[in-house]
Amino acid sequence: MATTVAGMSKQQLARALGATGAAFGLTSIVAPRVVAGTYGVPVTPAGLQLQRLFGSRALAISVLALTARTDEEVDRGLAVVAGMNAIDALTALAAAAQAGRATTLRAVASSLAYGAAALVVRSMKG
Repeated sequence: MATTVAGMSKQQLARALGATGAAFGLTSIVAPRVVAGTYGVPVTPAGLQLQRLFGSRALAISVLALTARTDEEVDRGLAVVAGMNAIDALTALAAAAQAGRATTLRAVASSLAYGAAALVVRSMKG
């Protein structure tokens, strides 16, 4: 097991993932049209409200990574991120017929990439 990746420790990488998730969440809250456009989701008032709710969830979960102090807290936060993204990928696939191919591919790819990154960091030695 690696102790560093690109010169960064497990704790540093977990914080970087947390900062990335927080940035996504904050963008989803304050500029939901940007995120909806990136994913190819139609912009409607209800859709923007849902995007903001999705962003608040991402922001709250990112706080776990940004405030974790022990290896156990880091691992727990990373497990939550990986699990949440696995569920997101599955629900995106389940709604593929309604959402369309491009939106589904973007959602699945981003969820799997972020979740896999969390698992890789979690597997590192602290």
